[in-house]
Amino acid sequence: MTSRSRERNERRSDSARGRRLSLGEKVAIPVILILAVWSVYSFSQPSHGTSISQSSSSSTVTSNQSGAPDFTLPAVDANGLTGQRVSLSSFRGKVVLLEFMEPWCSHCQNMAPILESLHKQFGSQNVVFISVAGPWQGATSDDTAKFIQDYGSSWTYLYDSSGSTMSMYGVTATPTFYIIGKDGSIITTLQGEQTYDTLAAILAQASG
Repeated sequence: MTSRSRERNERRSDSARGRRLSLGEKVAIPVILILAVWSVYSFSQPSHGTSISQSSSSSTVTSNQSGAPDFTLPAVDANGLTGQRVSLSSFRGKVVLLEFMEPWCSHCQNMAPILESLHKQFGSQNVVFISVAGPWQGATSDDTAKFIQDYGSSWTYLYDSSGSTMSMYGVTATPTFYIIGKDGSIITTLQGEQTYDTLAAILAQASG
């Protein structure tokens, strides 16, 4: 075989390899497109199941002067639902520490003794403590009552059976705290476990 013949054969071989690569690309492109479309579709779908998760021990703090949305919820004590309903607006003129919690939340459990100490200090200083318990992971008003029994909580607990109040406040993790001023404005929002000193300083300033 002459040198020129070998060159022609090599060019034909290279051309054939080029056609095989092009065919592979044609097969791969639709597969890639399908996977991309599926990824976008999956990402855009709402998640199902529990929409409230336990937050870490770190905290985030934001401040604003917007009005706290009003709500009315049934009260719970150590014996269960009391038959009374409590409205946030009934405490206008007082500072309110509003906690959103779940009885099964370990961080909420860690906060219970801290809140009890704060309540003993500030409860007589025109500061109202309200904990709103949600229904996530099947939590019931009876679970809230047991929580009150276990931790000896002495402030007001309410049960948000539909989770609508938590949604209205944009709560995504527990515990979440709102410090509400005497005029009904939201002074501070905190998420996660907080120290006694952190909350005490905010309440002292708000009620001063």
